[in-house]
Amino acid sequence: MARAREIMDIFEGLNEPQEEAVRSVEGPLLILAGAGSGKTRVLTRRIAYLIGEKGVSPGQILSMTFTNKAAGEMKARVEQLLNRSSRGMWIGTFHSLCSRMLRSGAEHVGLQSNFAIYDSDDQLTLLRRVIRDQEISDTQFPAARIRARISQEKSKMMDPQGFATQASTFYEQQVARIYRQYQESLKQNNAVDFDDLLMLTVKLFRENTEILATYQERFKYCLIDEYQDTNRPQYLLANMVVEKHRNICVVGDDDQSIYAWRGADLRNILDFESDYPEAHVVRLEQNYRSTQVILDASNSVIRNNLGRKGKDLWTDRPGGQKVRLHKCNDERDEGRWVASAMQELRGKYKYRDMAVLYRTNAQSRAIEEGLRSQTIPYTIVGGLRFYERKEVKDILAYLRVIANPMDSISLGRILNTPRRGIGDTTVSKLNDFAMREGVGLLQAVERQDEVAGIATRTRKTLVVFRDLIAGFQNELSESLPDAVAAQVVEETEYLKSFSDLDPVEAESRTGNVKELLAAVQEYVESAESSTLEGFLQNVSLVADVDQWSDEGDAVTLMTLHSAKGLEFPVVFITGLEEGLFPIIRMQEESADAEAALEEERRLFYVGITRAMDRVYLSHARLRRRYGGPEACADSRFLKEIPDDLIDSGFRISEDTASGATQMQFTEKVNRGDAFNMDEGAWVHHPTWGRGKVVDRSGSGTETKLTVRFQDGATKKVVAKYANLQPG
Repeated sequence: MARAREIMDIFEGLNEPQEEAVRSVEGPLLILAGAGSGKTRVLTRRIAYLIGEKGVSPGQILSMTFTNKAAGEMKARVEQLLNRSSRGMWIGTFHSLCSRMLRSGAEHVGLQSNFAIYDSDDQLTLLRRVIRDQEISDTQFPAARIRARISQEKSKMMDPQGFATQASTFYEQQVARIYRQYQESLKQNNAVDFDDLLMLTVKLFRENTEILATYQERFKYCLIDEYQDTNRPQYLLANMVVEKHRNICVVGDDDQSIYAWRGADLRNILDFESDYPEAHVVRLEQNYRSTQVILDASNSVIRNNLGRKGKDLWTDRPGGQKVRLHKCNDERDEGRWVASAMQELRGKYKYRDMAVLYRTNAQSRAIEEGLRSQTIPYTIVGGLRFYERKEVKDILAYLRVIANPMDSISLGRILNTPRRGIGDTTVSKLNDFAMREGVGLLQAVERQDEVAGIATRTRKTLVVFRDLIAGFQNELSESLPDAVAAQVVEETEYLKSFSDLDPVEAESRTGNVKELLAAVQEYVESAESSTLEGFLQNVSLVADVDQWSDEGDAVTLMTLHSAKGLEFPVVFITGLEEGLFPIIRMQEESADAEAALEEERRLFYVGITRAMDRVYLSHARLRRRYGGPEACADSRFLKEIPDDLIDSGFRISEDTASGATQMQFTEKVNRGDAFNMDEGAWVHHPTWGRGKVVDRSGSGTETKLTVRFQDGATKKVVAKYANLQPG
């Protein structure tokens, strides 16, 4: 009876396609899961079904996601369904699981098991050093651009040697030099970047068939979330692991593939049935999030894409508010309109129910100004995150050096932090010595008596620093990570370095350091086996969306890319203009240009389907660029939404003071009971001034007027768009 009750719980609330996906556990399975169709529910129920009904050992299941947030939610749901701990289950992000595999086989790819994972800032620091050492112009070859290019090549499984053989231009030959030295420097620091976690795991499996065979035997069932976002290394990794049992289940939505710029390959999901001819396909098309109006709008847009499997979302929530569309004068007017619309919504929704989505981060400035003018609280996803704050990164750098003494980037950060009299000249000499001798920076510190030109007082300081690090390492062999972290803060007297700051800033920074110590403690209390390397790995793999929280009553601002996977009752999508969204300009017809346009359309589709109840769209007549304002053309995407789904009568005057009056007037026009606009009536326009109606035709929303203004100009207008008030 207990087993029957357990299975009943697993399938409770599932619709027919969802249950089919859960039960189809043998052989390849492609689940095409539309936005809001319950894919996480299916994945977690499927894992619970394998363990609870099929008797599969938790350790035989490999489930890979893209964010820690998704992995954490999956673990929690499985635990709840099975009423047991998730220990032993391999559920995590691609990067965290690859890191786990790499640490156990690090020596096979030229690493030590305590390797560091370099974040974006660390990569830029290392690349700037490489570019300088190679005597290459950092103006022509900026580190950020080179980092992006290297990441792009790694996402295609292109190593430095392979890239060098294909480098046909001077620019690419220089990039090849930098790429080669960058990888050598990473190895010298016993470090990897995010792309290496994937690429090196594939290399590990390709070159060590025994290791691969072990994982192939272990993982009899593999589940992959967001398969449309996988790149070449992830694709190869999955195919290698499942080669023996072929029980691979991939869940994804080709209509939500929006990461080609970081290497995601849409062909992975489109060609799944070619890779696995015996594959079973299940479509999840019932949406549990949005109204039918919102789904009709999104379906109408995405049907314009050719590169898709094809599906239509539907819901049990018929009807719904029409999509609200507003044309603004410029980006400042857009910000004011968003804020005013939010104030109107406050009777029904809280601020945390609303999100503003935009194509580029730069668009947030005008939106922020509009919200501040109305004293509307907001939070920005992708802003300065906790783990990016200076004081937090400083303490983390100490911990990273303790865990991995070869991490020269972190060591360079803390040699004189807090200030201890080790100047830039000394650090430069130590770096030069380390490069020349082929050793790590800490080894250069230990051999500082071989480095010429260092003052005696500084040499003594270096010895003290060396002993300090050694003491922390000894402590780590006897204590847990939280105790070591607390010792670092205490013995470096780091908090005293805030004494020259104003009290508010000092208190804020002190609070951040203490919050970090609390995070280490929380990790120690919750981890199966707490190690300093494990904590640092968790920190390194935190993504923007993992930091987002809906606690507190504040509007959320974020790019459309950041919004994927989230939902809000009310969504504003701003900047719908050609050249901005879609961000590309189609000057020429080409396969690449068409593919880029289709990705932009998928991004718009993602934005619309974040909304549960209401969608607001805005575009501007003018937008300020560097050099002055430019006229804007309406986004082609707006034309793809049927007119009967758009309510363009919800308009707010550019004059904030009269905004509510104008909106009420426009709504009256829609109902046909606005103030007198018959021939002979006097009206007022915010730009043209006072005028007299000399002709009228139509009624209700189709009312058209001819108005002769006092300056002699005659204008023909549609009443609901004209911003007219009683004159």
